[in-house]
Amino acid sequence: MKTILAIDDEPMMLQCLQTTLEKEGFHLLVTGNPDQGIEILKKEAVDLVLLDVKMPQKNGFELYAELREFTEVPVLFVTAYPKALTPSSPVFKEIWEKGFTDGVTDIIYKPFSIDALLEKVTLLIGHADSD
Repeated sequence: MKTILAIDDEPMMLQCLQTTLEKEGFHLLVTGNPDQGIEILKKEAVDLVLLDVKMPQKNGFELYAELREFTEVPVLFVTAYPKALTPSSPVFKEIWEKGFTDGVTDIIYKPFSIDALLEKVTLLIGHADSD
């Protein structure tokens, strides 16, 4: 069974992600605290991180840079930021150029369908029971 860590400051989003992905057979760890997310990543075997971008304590880009210092775990940004966040967006340019070309980093924009979420997760780490 594959483990996914969801880091998002919105409890309803965490609940939605947990319910949806556990129904598909994934094991979910959830936190609304970015620093706690880093601690979980250092202690647990995680196959994928679902990472919100806009959080009050630390934004997802900062957290992404922090986790990349010690792990290459796939990351799926889950954001309500406008779709203007593209390779040419200044705030995203460096991450996009270095990360999104690595095949283990992607983005999905809120609101999204369950099918779209499952497609992104599957592309990054396969199905819950696959190796």
